[in-house]
Amino acid sequence: MLSKFYLLVAFLIIGNAMQAQNYKFGKVSEEEVAETEHPSDKEANAAYLYKKQYTYYDYNSNNGLSLVTKYRYRIKIYNEDGFDWATVNLTKHISGNDKEEIYGIKGFTYNLEDGKLVEEKLRKDEIFQEETSKYRESVKFTMPSLKPGSVVEFQYEKRSPFLTSLDETELQARIPTKKLDVKIEIPEFFGFVAHYNQLSSLFFPIEKNNEQYNMHAQTTKYMQTVYEISEENIPALKEEVYIDYLDNYAASIKWELQYTKFPDTPMEYFSANWDDVAKSIYDEGGFASELRKSSFFKDDLEALLQGVDKPQDKIFAIYNFVKSKVVWNDYIGFIAENGIRKAYKEGSGNTGDINLLLTAMLRYAGLNADPVLVSTKSNGIPVFPTRSGFNYVITSVDFDGQIILLDATDLNAAPGQLPERARNWQGRIIKDDGKSGWVSLLPNYSSLKRNFINIKITEDFKIKGKYTGMYSQFVAKSYRDKYKGVDEENYKQLLQEDKGDIVITDIKKENVKKVGADIKESYQFELNHGVEVIGDNIYFNPLLFLAEKENPFKADERTYPIYMDFPVNYVSVINFMVPEGYELESMPESTIVNINEDGAVFKFIINKSANFLRLESSILLNKSIYPAEDYAHLKNFFDEIVSKHSEAIVLSKIEKSDESTELTKSR
Repeated sequence: MLSKFYLLVAFLIIGNAMQAQNYKFGKVSEEEVAETEHPSDKEANAAYLYKKQYTYYDYNSNNGLSLVTKYRYRIKIYNEDGFDWATVNLTKHISGNDKEEIYGIKGFTYNLEDGKLVEEKLRKDEIFQEETSKYRESVKFTMPSLKPGSVVEFQYEKRSPFLTSLDETELQARIPTKKLDVKIEIPEFFGFVAHYNQLSSLFFPIEKNNEQYNMHAQTTKYMQTVYEISEENIPALKEEVYIDYLDNYAASIKWELQYTKFPDTPMEYFSANWDDVAKSIYDEGGFASELRKSSFFKDDLEALLQGVDKPQDKIFAIYNFVKSKVVWNDYIGFIAENGIRKAYKEGSGNTGDINLLLTAMLRYAGLNADPVLVSTKSNGIPVFPTRSGFNYVITSVDFDGQIILLDATDLNAAPGQLPERARNWQGRIIKDDGKSGWVSLLPNYSSLKRNFINIKITEDFKIKGKYTGMYSQFVAKSYRDKYKGVDEENYKQLLQEDKGDIVITDIKKENVKKVGADIKESYQFELNHGVEVIGDNIYFNPLLFLAEKENPFKADERTYPIYMDFPVNYVSVINFMVPEGYELESMPESTIVNINEDGAVFKFIINKSANFLRLESSILLNKSIYPAEDYAHLKNFFDEIVSKHSEAIVLSKIEKSDESTELTKSR
């Protein structure tokens, strides 16, 4: 009897082990391929079934010490929208003669065919390598034989000579993760501190141990710290509207090097403040030498500034000259990769080439100009002093105590306007004496979009009208960005989209190509089905296609800040004459709604004078960024707007009096 009991226990143990997930490479199961949707995230297009990272330091007699990271991924593709997760783009960093290398790329795609599991191997000729700049190379591949339902699995090893630069450890992604294993071994020679991403709402426990280690092929023994994270069922990052860069809110760990301590060598400390970081970049990044160069542009610049005396006119002239002279090659960086002289001669350069050239020219013209280190939105927000916290450079000019920010890589940006990629909290101005300081990159002024519509209802119940719009500051820049290169016919089609059954004619535009100037636009339109006739009444929404029809904020709660990009005021004014034979029966009431007094203000004012109606709706958003704590207020704020914008004006037919009827009959 007892033997049967032990036999049963053994059977159960074996059975459970057989059902347990096997995460060894190549051990993909039929059940994983057959799965049609994620069990807890039905909207997921793909999911990490397994994700593993193992980082350690390795020694060999040829190359000495290397930083090695091994990666392994198993990804489930639920539908065609998930195919992008089967395309891999790996970056190798280069500095002088030092270069990272990627080895051992191996991958398979698994599908079910006629009920059987079939695998397709990633071939070597499907792996491509290309140079993206003199500081980076890319290794790219796409897994073969992709279908909805496929499971792809691949692994590779990255060896780096940059011993003091640990890559950020990614713990969360835009797709859910079923199982995550991370192990990082750091020898006692390197004093790293782990920094969790404080913008994330997820924090995973780290198991930290110290152990003795024997270097490969060496007899030297030393202590190392081992960090391990093992987590299951990590949710995907939640997509939200009005967000700067979603990945900035993922759970992750950044590693800060505080010191190195090698045998028989004094301890060297690397903990720095932001002044140290800025000075290091200024000195080692070549800023000092680049900004002293002027001979190659001297004659051109003096000719350009002939007769230009006012500082603001010099700024504008030099800024536009650089934009016309050197085209951005789409590469970002704070280092002038080509050098400002070569970029000027060849007419092309990265952000460092162009904006350091701009800074040098402004200085030559006697203006107080300095470079500003920036982290683009996709690079995150620097949370501790580190060179990798910055990846971009712009220019600042101190004009009468006011800092004007310039980025000559953006053809549609006026002085004081930065492209969206660079409007990321704050940047670090670097002075020649090594001092530095923070400057806000967010606009502190409001842009304006003003709409005017004069409308009338025709006898056949169409709405005819004239629209006039005026767009200033960042609204004008956004217009130029959106419609750059669009011809008139396509522009007309785009203009008619989402406006109902409308015909637009006589389009006129002013100042579209005059960067920095307000744009003015007008057109005539005829709108069918813009009114509803029920009996003797006419119902219509006076805001027409200018109405806010939907609240962009759907979620019940939010953990991310709300990025509105820039402060803005949307003003719409509608003038309407009640048609002959009708009178106003009802109209919406005026109202004013605000958030925290002046954080945001919505005004809806309607006035009637005789048969003339004037409606003004204004939505003033006074901040570029609203904290997550304001989310409920913003959601309610837009609820009020949508509700008010949906209210109709009702016109009723005027009944003829008996006296007028008799008079008509007698005639």
